[in-house]
Amino acid sequence: MSTHRDPSLYTQEVAAKSGDFSGSALFSYRLNWQTAFYVGYGDERSLDEQEQLARTQRQLFVKLSYAFQR
Repeated sequence: MSTHRDPSLYTQEVAAKSGDFSGSALFSYRLNWQTAFYVGYGDERSLDEQEQLARTQRQLFVKLSYAFQR
């Protein structure tokens, strides 16, 4: 998403252009009916002074799910 502004319309100092990007992915694999494996990734970026999308945050997670029986 990007935003273009006219700084002369604001009383405080604002950037003429701003933008950001957020993306994520999730992968799941079922070994059997009671066991599942998950891997996820997330990435967030914002415009820097050179108007390049620079990484601001990154997440990675792994989860193993298993149902115990009695």
